[in-house]
Amino acid sequence: MTTNKKMLIITGAGLAIGLAEALLYYNLGRNSDTKEGFKFGIPKGEELGKTLGIVLVTSLATALLSSGVENLLNNNELQIA
Repeated sequence: MTTNKKMLIITGAGLAIGLAEALLYYNLGRNSDTKEGFKFGIPKGEELGKTLGIVLVTSLATALLSSGVENLLNNNELQIA
């Protein structure tokens, strides 16, 4: 598999998981002060944009870090053998 495909897969998975995690934390924080039942919501406008931006940046960072570690391990294997 090419590096570009791996980067897309890792970034896509990171986006899906990261967005789900961000929404979970958003809702936990939003519902922490209320005595009513838990209500699920999605941030709107600028807050949603910031959340998506952070998730995108961290997903790309994860993909780059994963690729770098893989390349480092592959290079070390070649030198040892």
